[in-house]
Amino acid sequence: MKPILSFSVVAGLVSLILPPLWAAEAKEHRVVTISTICLLDDDQHRTADYVLGEIHQAARRGRHDLIVVPLTPFLSFREGHVASDLSKFAGLARDHQMNLVIALNETAKDGRSFCTSVLFGRDGHVVGKYRKTHALADDAMTLGHDLPVFRTDIGVVGLTLSTDFYFPEVYGVLWMKGAEILVWQHSPERFREHFQWVPLLKARALDSRAHLVTAMYADPRTYITNRHEIGMQGTAWGRSMILNRVGTAIADTGYEDGIATATIDLDKRKRDPYSPWKRDENVFLVNNLGDRKAFRPLAEPWTKPELPTFKKRTARIAVGYFWGRDSWRADNVPEAMFRVLDAAEKSQPDFVLLSEMSARDCTETTREVVRQIAERAKRMNAYIMIVGVDVGEKAEPEGRRSHAWLWDRKGEVVFKQPIYWTRGYPEIRVYDTDFARIGVHICGDAYIGEIDRVSALKGAEIIFDGSQMWGADGYNNELMLRARAIDNGCWLACAHWNSSDPGLRSLVVDPYGYVVAASHFQQEGVVFTDIDFSLAKVYYAGRKTHQPKRGNEGIPSYYTEDIPEQRPGWREMIFARRRPELYGILPTTNDVTRKYRPPEPAR
Repeated sequence: MKPILSFSVVAGLVSLILPPLWAAEAKEHRVVTISTICLLDDDQHRTADYVLGEIHQAARRGRHDLIVVPLTPFLSFREGHVASDLSKFAGLARDHQMNLVIALNETAKDGRSFCTSVLFGRDGHVVGKYRKTHALADDAMTLGHDLPVFRTDIGVVGLTLSTDFYFPEVYGVLWMKGAEILVWQHSPERFREHFQWVPLLKARALDSRAHLVTAMYADPRTYITNRHEIGMQGTAWGRSMILNRVGTAIADTGYEDGIATATIDLDKRKRDPYSPWKRDENVFLVNNLGDRKAFRPLAEPWTKPELPTFKKRTARIAVGYFWGRDSWRADNVPEAMFRVLDAAEKSQPDFVLLSEMSARDCTETTREVVRQIAERAKRMNAYIMIVGVDVGEKAEPEGRRSHAWLWDRKGEVVFKQPIYWTRGYPEIRVYDTDFARIGVHICGDAYIGEIDRVSALKGAEIIFDGSQMWGADGYNNELMLRARAIDNGCWLACAHWNSSDPGLRSLVVDPYGYVVAASHFQQEGVVFTDIDFSLAKVYYAGRKTHQPKRGNEGIPSYYTEDIPEQRPGWREMIFARRRPELYGILPTTNDVTRKYRPPEPAR
């Protein structure tokens, strides 16, 4: 018997005390049962009969609305011959009255090969098919040219395949086209690295406000990670899972084959005390209230940015932290802030980041504080970035808001950028220090991945985030920050206030999503790390010259004799393989994005 994990998420009674906004949106809820299958990764299980048997086993365990199978590259069908070539799969969908998603190779009439997902409806007819659109360096498959969504009786479904996962724009497009259920079908890569998948899975679901169903493979042997230097590619991950709209796994096969099942209320939302705009997910998050025009670079052809000749490429990045009650405000001289800057000076930093303050007025006091900051930057011979500042003589017409201000080594204010999520701005800018190109997002902007993506496309090598963001919690915030660093192959430094939440820390994340430095709990101080910006994130492609011979026992039994080379330049490889011609919807607003914004004022 295969293991099955079953979780139920169903709606409770709607209380009579909920506000009118919630009551106005009440409707009959769609409660659906979804299963995802994890297949075994070995030669004897690469057959159609095995895959069909696993689908049948999942279906016979109860009524299903959707079953998802991993990508099966050992199976194929001919373009125009779905009915005959895939009749057994169609028959299972029809016999069990369920939607079914499979993925396999498609041979086109002209001989080209595609990696294709096929969605069958409850009657066994094809609802639609999707051809993989994004490839990595070694992928020889022909790519599709559309990112469609499919309307089914349970909701709008968006399909993604294999290496599509490494391109967040794919999921952004599907979200804006209305996808409520996202599917990612994969097969084991030549080199298996799963550490980065955990925060990326979180981000793909949460950014899309959609359930995410993943379908994977498990090795029949013990799970073990890669070790490239000895020729160990790592085993298949297992972990076919269903994640909810904020990226929490609600069903998971673990590191083995089997079936994960969840019964989900697609329309369930928590009551949101922050109305009138929708943040009614089951964790706190921030919506983008800007008009998205600053995201235009996402849909434009990309050319690798030309960076200046920097004076140096190594830098000591320091992050200062203290209590929010000691924050810089318009009417105070923040002694704690200056204590932290003085403590940072002892580490001889190149750059100091502080959290988001509340200094948003131009007074004699704020002018004096600005003078003292400039004096310290010059004395320390360091850049200082402080966020939550708007103390210039002239405010924006709409009023003051949080900005990041950057003082250079001479004590001059050389760069300012406002918070985005509250009302947006026309252009996301980057700045060249004397050691690297930098970008900025502020506080709740962490929940708007497009900001960091645009900064990275413009060449930002590190993103700085001064934040007051304490919701949902430190764990969720950290996963989202790690996902931004991974997606963009850049460093990320975040300064938080001290908190009673032990997971909410100031931290520095590397391009692989690893936290390399973090603050101490409820202490005032500085954490720093040294970064060599000349070292590029690596990827794996080609074929390593020396291939260790596969054995019958022990670690050598895992060897494939096809281990790829390790190459620098992951970011350039990914960015060059983006498909901006498919992303035209991203810098626009539509009915989907407007659901998460305040209503337009009556004219």
